[in-house]
Amino acid sequence: MPTVIGVVFFCCAAYCFLFKEDSLLGLLVIASIFQAASAINIGERGIQPYYVVAAFILARALVNRSLGVRSMAPMPQAAWLWLFASIAVASAFVLPVIFAGIPVYDPKVGIDEGIFTQPPLAFGLNNVAQAGFLACQVAVAYAILTIDFSSLKARRAYIWAFYLVVLIIAAQAICQLTGIPFPHSLILNNPGYALWGPEGEVSGTRNPGTFSEPSFAGGFLTMYCVGFMAEYLAGKGGGLRVIVSLVAIGLVASGGSLLTIGILVLALLIRYFPFRFPWYINIQRFKRLIWMALLLGTPIALALLTLSGYREALIINTIAKSDSSSFINRTASDLFALQLLIQTHWLGAGLGSSRASSLLTTLLSNVGVAGVLAFAVFCFKMFATLPDEYEWLRWAGLGLLVNMCINIPDVTMPMLWVPILLSIQFSSKRITVRGKTVQPQALLEPT
Repeated sequence: MPTVIGVVFFCCAAYCFLFKEDSLLGLLVIASIFQAASAINIGERGIQPYYVVAAFILARALVNRSLGVRSMAPMPQAAWLWLFASIAVASAFVLPVIFAGIPVYDPKVGIDEGIFTQPPLAFGLNNVAQAGFLACQVAVAYAILTIDFSSLKARRAYIWAFYLVVLIIAAQAICQLTGIPFPHSLILNNPGYALWGPEGEVSGTRNPGTFSEPSFAGGFLTMYCVGFMAEYLAGKGGGLRVIVSLVAIGLVASGGSLLTIGILVLALLIRYFPFRFPWYINIQRFKRLIWMALLLGTPIALALLTLSGYREALIINTIAKSDSSSFINRTASDLFALQLLIQTHWLGAGLGSSRASSLLTTLLSNVGVAGVLAFAVFCFKMFATLPDEYEWLRWAGLGLLVNMCINIPDVTMPMLWVPILLSIQFSSKRITVRGKTVQPQALLEPT
């Protein structure tokens, strides 16, 4: 059955398909934030709005190709993308048969429940679904080359998606503090996910936004926060967005996102270090470093000193996290995934066969060492070859990948593919239309 949010995105995608095809990528970016929403419910599974918009993009690409539209530029890093996709999709159908009977963490069961039950590996619907979702992501990546998307609109949609998630998180925090019920059923209604409940909220924090749990929301916000900090230190953006992203991450209170920011702040300081020995000092960059230190430290210090409930919640989800049963269960799932990798002779159990608590260990246990290396090289080369004016996207993608390697396991998650699709779009290209070469809209530097 279609849902309200599904009808909304279907109508918007249909309109863009017919009249505003250059807005389809932006609509896809907006749809990607509704990870816990269902556009169509099919039994115990839900199809996310992202895939509704993706279907319209694929259809538009097919129509354009039938009209003679051809891309003159090849897909960036096509060989590595195809290698990863081939390994992953083939593994979903072959490896569950080869290694049938090996105990695995059932992806349909949560990490905490899975520690007590490891069913024998068998080929199932989840293998087919994951292979299908990955194939869809690759197809959309190629469709981008065939549609003359507006880079300016895609960039704006990227920013709108951020503020929409921040607005929802703030509304959830206010409702939590005031006791007013928040209409979670509109955006947290996908039966295929174990959805976050109000019992996990505390002192206005631990809000999942449009995601199924706070760690996913934290990963999304980390992507933006790191990108905004890179823009700010490069002198191409203001500090307001950095402040907003930090406040939103504070409301989510995800240990993985806070750890990721701590790691990448050091990397950013090295990249934008203002001193060039022996004598040169970049005064403007030095000032921005001082301001960023204040932006990072002041809100945290005020919150910790004045809000005891928030201080306790933050300590529980960071410093004291290692003593919690959740941390123990997640660590156990990661160790089990590494054991599964060895049991399958470094090949993995197949895409969609098992689940750990992080992207790296889940990929290793599913597609093996070869699949992980192919995906890592693809991502590295994709972001490394971006034009310098889009360095913020490199850092944003790095922030998301590091966060996912800490506590988000799904390689087909739309949030992961958004920076990849934007990287393809922001690369210059030419399009041939019915034998005539036309130059698409010039790429605009983000403001």
